[in-house]
Amino acid sequence: MQALLDWLQNNKPLLILIVAALAALLVLQRLTRFVGRLVRAVRRRGKPVTLHPKLQNYGGHSDEEMESDRLMAGGIIATSSTASVAGYEIVRQVEAVFVEGYRTPTDATNALKAVAVRRGANAIINLLQQRSAAGKCAAQGDAVCIEPLVSKARPAGS
Repeated sequence: MQALLDWLQNNKPLLILIVAALAALLVLQRLTRFVGRLVRAVRRRGKPVTLHPKLQNYGGHSDEEMESDRLMAGGIIATSSTASVAGYEIVRQVEAVFVEGYRTPTDATNALKAVAVRRGANAIINLLQQRSAAGKCAAQGDAVCIEPLVSKARPAGS
């Protein structure tokens, strides 16, 4: 044991050099990983998400269905995450609607709006969007019929 302590005492500069080299290797390894992730992220930016061919039918929503939902969603006057829509009164509650299995929250919301329009609604209240652990998006809300609020001011002279 004493021999080891003597050797360490006599070789302090060598030990410091070895520890510094190991620390530099560790930093270099982490830096390399970081730069690799950064390069991959820059390459992916702006490109559409591509799925493995075996997984492309997951969710079952074709481009034609998505376009139909986008067009149908135009029949919705307003959406709200609360139980009311400012400047409108709720005339009739149609029903609660729910969709799931979409790639983006926007696609899920468009599909929800399309379902509401097909059921006779012109607005959605209590809108909620969620993403599952598998990355699929869902949306839910209450389909309602709304009308603009009519001013109830008294006529002049009464």
